[in-house]
Amino acid sequence: MKPCYAKFNPHEFLECHVGDAVNVLKSIKENFTWLPDEVFELAFYSLVLHDVGKCSGFQDGPRKWSYRHEILSVPFVQFLSIDERGRNLIALAILTHHKFLKEIDPYLPRIPDTPPFMDFEDKVQELENFEEYIENHFLPKVEALEEYFFGKRFGRLKLPENWLERLTDFNFQKLIDWYEENLGRERTLMTLLKGLVNACDHLASAGETGILLLPSIEDRLFAFLPQEYLRPVQREAWNAEGNLLLRAPTGYGKTEAALLWADRNSIKRKKKITSRIFYILPYKASINAMHRRLLSIFHDPSLIGVLHSSYSFYLYSSALEYRRLSSLYRKIYTPLKVTTPFQVMKAFFGVGFHEMLKTELTGSLLIFDEIHAHEPNVFGIILAILGQLDGLKAKALVMTATLPDFLEELIKETIHPGEVKVPPEEADKFTRHRIRIIDGSMDRIEEIIDKLPKPVLVACNTVDRAIETYTKLKNLGLRVLLLHSRFTHGDREEKERLVIEHMNEFDAVVATQVVEVSLDVSFATIVTEPAPLDALIQRFGRVNRRGFGKPVDVYVLTRGSEGDKKVYKPYSVVQRTVKILESLDDEVLWESKVPKLVSDAYRGVARELRKKIEKYRGMAEEVFESVKPMQIGESEERFYEMFEGFEAVPSVYQGKVQELLDKGLGIEVYRYLVPVPLWLFMSQREQFHHLSSRGPGKHIIVVELEYSPELGLLREHVEEGEIL
Repeated sequence: MKPCYAKFNPHEFLECHVGDAVNVLKSIKENFTWLPDEVFELAFYSLVLHDVGKCSGFQDGPRKWSYRHEILSVPFVQFLSIDERGRNLIALAILTHHKFLKEIDPYLPRIPDTPPFMDFEDKVQELENFEEYIENHFLPKVEALEEYFFGKRFGRLKLPENWLERLTDFNFQKLIDWYEENLGRERTLMTLLKGLVNACDHLASAGETGILLLPSIEDRLFAFLPQEYLRPVQREAWNAEGNLLLRAPTGYGKTEAALLWADRNSIKRKKKITSRIFYILPYKASINAMHRRLLSIFHDPSLIGVLHSSYSFYLYSSALEYRRLSSLYRKIYTPLKVTTPFQVMKAFFGVGFHEMLKTELTGSLLIFDEIHAHEPNVFGIILAILGQLDGLKAKALVMTATLPDFLEELIKETIHPGEVKVPPEEADKFTRHRIRIIDGSMDRIEEIIDKLPKPVLVACNTVDRAIETYTKLKNLGLRVLLLHSRFTHGDREEKERLVIEHMNEFDAVVATQVVEVSLDVSFATIVTEPAPLDALIQRFGRVNRRGFGKPVDVYVLTRGSEGDKKVYKPYSVVQRTVKILESLDDEVLWESKVPKLVSDAYRGVARELRKKIEKYRGMAEEVFESVKPMQIGESEERFYEMFEGFEAVPSVYQGKVQELLDKGLGIEVYRYLVPVPLWLFMSQREQFHHLSSRGPGKHIIVVELEYSPELGLLREHVEEGEIL
């Protein structure tokens, strides 16, 4: 008897892979109790049969064979003692467990005497070589798996004597027609079924036989934060059930409050949390910091996932088991994930294995932190996602330190949350700053800087202004460091390390908005260009960060540069912010007053911004409605254009990058990538090209603009010089 392998390198027998996949399914069934029993029964038989088509020429090597094994697996569903609806759902799950319907459609044997049909007939004959294996070895194990999974042998899979002949009778066209006719009523079940089949297949292929559960949050948290030290808002969040809106000052302990809310609202099994938790933050820097913080609580990196556009490099540079973890973090395996909203959006835009993510989101707990930081288009999409919570049996906690009233109203209208706010007298204990207004712009920095305590944070609104200001201060003989978004990731990482470890060795750090999120440091003071009040509050948070002693002076200029109007739209929010702060000149910025002040700054544009957000929300809801299970999202390409960003290698490093690729060190290329804003790409399009026309280099873009580790990517073209 010839054995049959499901995997090569290393080899794994078909029955072993199926057994592992069923093990994963059993683990999910025991813990995801909010999913319907029916979907687990359908998923069980889908997994039993999903790879049986590999008992064919596939055994000579998948690349040599070059046929879709799932097409050979599908016809076996006709031998299941299940009603026609169930068989069709199982057949569709098997057919799409690697490719979406649109992708596999050209290979389907619909019409006799056509190339796809004749190819199918030839491949069916190959199964005859493994007839003994299928009938006498594989099939008997199915009943044993039934007993293991259901607690009872049903014997639902029986092969007739002429099973080989009957395989070619299977009507694929009828199956596709059934899908189209029943998509409306079966949408949810199809989504969950495909999500489970993909999740179990992928985890089994990765060598896992179950999902992980999060230990009791209370036990872990109270090990270093005794209950008696909980702040009122943390205690309220711990006792709150259902959706929640939480407002508290920076540094108040919102993370602990969020974890306690999650503990209260989770479903548990033997004290372990079965609900999946998504901790959603707007920036990679804050995501990485939160991942490290949660690891300090839960210790095991398998329990705390991290997902963003460059998470693999973050794991690699953190000396974590990056190959295994970066794969598992994309699967249902990890119970708590720290991520960007864009990763969650993929489930609703139909991107990638969207059904698997949608299945994981079902019954989950979503924590949105720093929600005020999102642009109107992203905020609108988040609202559309929040509107889906009831259908997913999910709950959300929305947290913020600075949220204008009109945004708060939109959230309340969408999820009808309970509310937890810090009482004014409690909030004022976190007051840390006194407002000082300086009439003028950053052009005055040379006369201002000498009078200020060091180190001073000099916050600019644009990269060009930051470079100009840095150059002026350096020419004064000051010890200055420049930090903005147009450095390579490697250089920016090094600069952030210098600031964190050696900040007192600098007189000034000149930075753009990146400082609002990326640095957990405390400067002696700040001089900042004017910006929306909520953004300024974030910048002030880098001064007197721990709130010790008296309030510290923070300096706000009354004028920015012309480029600011492209950064902050509508710019009237900035103008209104300046007026508000001028009225507070020389006064302490009481923390209890901040929410009202932020709302006042947006008062003149609230209606306009609300209308804009609702437009994006409506557009997102239309896209969500158009996404079909087992189909690739029509908007996948558009999604990546909108959200994934654009990065390029400065031409000075293209030789080094090619060398890394040649050595198989592609992960290291990330150090040499620099984020490129869309406006710069559009204005300098001719300066961009691919590293090479084939191989991995065809996916890497090079930018022929000047770059230096000191100043970053400039607008000047590269004329000549050494290529590293």
